[in-house]
Amino acid sequence: RVPAATSRTPRARSRGRRADPSRGGDARCRVGRGPKLSTLSEAALSANLASPRSRAPLPFAMVKHVNLNHAMRAFDPQGLQDRHPDRSEPFPKHVVPTEIAVAYGGRRVRKLVDVLRLPAIAGTGSETLSPGERARCMRYLLGLMTDQEAKAEAVACEVAAPLAATLTRENESAENKTLACELLASLAHSLEGRGSIVAIDALVAAAALLKDDDTRVRVSAGEFLASMAKHADGAAAALRAAEGNVLVLLATAAVDDSPPASAAAKTLCCETLALLTLTDEGTTRALEAKTVFSMMTVLTSESARSVPDGAPLKAAAARCLKNVCQHGVGKIAAFETGALDALVPLLRSRDTDVRLQATGALLCLTVEIEAKKALARTNALFDLCALLRDGHAAVAENALRVVQQCAEAPDARKRIRDALSNRDKALVFDERVVGNCVVSF
Repeated sequence: RVPAATSRTPRARSRGRRADPSRGGDARCRVGRGPKLSTLSEAALSANLASPRSRAPLPFAMVKHVNLNHAMRAFDPQGLQDRHPDRSEPFPKHVVPTEIAVAYGGRRVRKLVDVLRLPAIAGTGSETLSPGERARCMRYLLGLMTDQEAKAEAVACEVAAPLAATLTRENESAENKTLACELLASLAHSLEGRGSIVAIDALVAAAALLKDDDTRVRVSAGEFLASMAKHADGAAAALRAAEGNVLVLLATAAVDDSPPASAAAKTLCCETLALLTLTDEGTTRALEAKTVFSMMTVLTSESARSVPDGAPLKAAAARCLKNVCQHGVGKIAAFETGALDALVPLLRSRDTDVRLQATGALLCLTVEIEAKKALARTNALFDLCALLRDGHAAVAENALRVVQQCAEAPDARKRIRDALSNRDKALVFDERVVGNCVVSF
């Protein structure tokens, strides 16, 4: 029997056909629209209809199979719109030229460079850009200069021209000048970038900022010049820029003690001068610019005695003197100027780099016979003997070579003998170390 919960109502058994097989009737029941359910099927159906959460599995005959073939599948037409290319204009005409936004792809650098090219003075008949908006644009552009592709694209867009104009513009804010120098320093790491910088004379504009009233501008300008001087072509361009006036500005800024000057800016100037004096041309131009006297002034200045910024300043100035003394004419000019008296106090410095550069400069300076005698007459011999046991191997080796070179002078030999201990004598005058260049005694 069909339960009352279903919509099917039981009907009376038909008298036309008997259900008893022994009496000739048909075993199939024609009551209702389907076959008669067994007791198990009725119980399963009742349980499924009574409690939906705990339904028993229906018999196989009652499960409806759905044919999910390809003909019945439906596709959303909106999902196919990405397959068709966009044929509209790549840059619509209603783009705001003064809008500062970070683009993507090939437009990321060009968009910001186009904004930087806008005039900064009102009344030019075109869109203008305020100093604040220009600073924000340069900050965004500086954030993109993280790979060579972006730098090459910026060089191709001729970004150096608006940046150099920012350095020379009157009444320009210190922030904008600082950001422009940082961007130029980023471009200086590539050959094409240095070529574009030299073509617009940005080196002269940056050197003029070394005497700016703002400390940040001086530091950023020094960083840009140092990044250019690290490369051979950049150093050569800096030496020839403005007929060597860049060297004069660097030497002047290194000894400037005015309030805007700082130890960091002076250190960058000395490092740039040290990089420029690595060649014979650079040493010759440095001597013309009185660089040796400027470095001696730096070593005795108040900024060099400050802690902790004084140690890097001393090391940079001593490195510049060492490079000058490596030149044949430079070491004579340095000795006549009095560089020996400025280098001797550096032997007692606690900074390893300062001691290394000082011993290196004395090693180049004591090639001359007069310098050997002059050094032997000072108390620097005792300092050099103490540096023979320095913790840094390069410092100890430089000190050993300086003592051995001074011992070549007959007048200095006796003083060196009295200053050395027996152990140091065996090291300095050992023929297995120095050969026959030093007469043992």
